[in-house]
Amino acid sequence: MSTIEQRTEERLPLEMAILPFLASRDEDYQPFQYILQDFSQNGVRIAIPYWLQSREVLGQGDRINLHLPYKFRGQSRNQGSVAWQTWDDEARAQICGVALDKSFPETYPVFISLETREMVIGLENFDDEAGLLLLVLKDIALLKRGMLIYLEHLATYFTRVSEFSRQDYAVFRNVIINDIKKGLQKNHNYLASLYSMALERHSQHLDIMEILDVDELRKSVQSEVYVDLFSSVLRIETINMYLMALKTLEKKSYNNYNTLVMLYLNSL
Repeated sequence: MSTIEQRTEERLPLEMAILPFLASRDEDYQPFQYILQDFSQNGVRIAIPYWLQSREVLGQGDRINLHLPYKFRGQSRNQGSVAWQTWDDEARAQICGVALDKSFPETYPVFISLETREMVIGLENFDDEAGLLLLVLKDIALLKRGMLIYLEHLATYFTRVSEFSRQDYAVFRNVIINDIKKGLQKNHNYLASLYSMALERHSQHLDIMEILDVDELRKSVQSEVYVDLFSSVLRIETINMYLMALKTLEKKSYNNYNTLVMLYLNSL
């Protein structure tokens, strides 16, 4: 085991945050990428440059989730409102200040310290960083599997409560639900296969990071389910509960993805 792996904590300077993280807008659950530029005790400054593959235009007052714990005095915050926004012509990017105001306990010992202005990776409960990486990969594959199960329940419930005719519902299921299911299954297969390969490499004492493609990971965790599409044709409260459950699993997946990005940055 290397000296780095024996440490109980890794600390990376802000300058290491060179890869985009995933965030989402609360109003419509729309995910987007962002670059972390700076942070203070009360919030963060992010950039959404033109070259990102998944981007949104944010407005002042928009509620967003940064899906990464920003920790100050023992409290973790990852959600808040856009306090201000401007366009940077030179960088060709929208720059936003986000006032963080919602606390939650982090899932993994991976966070950004607003006190020391560092990215922190805690390893005290793991033999090495690979152990933490394997746990996150396993969880992210299980979350996608959970979404598949929820969608099956949702589709079954539709058949009992939908006001569609049998013919119209068959079209709705084939065109919309089955398309979403295919996307979920494809992404789950990718994540499950990645976890299996990571396990095998770990057993052979090989570097797991060599098989990680952060862009492919992002594509595999981003949303396949659009709430507005369902809400426009199926206005039933129970259905919305299923949809919200799906969105909750998506949010957890975004948290996992950002954790993986942090671990990847630490390997550079």
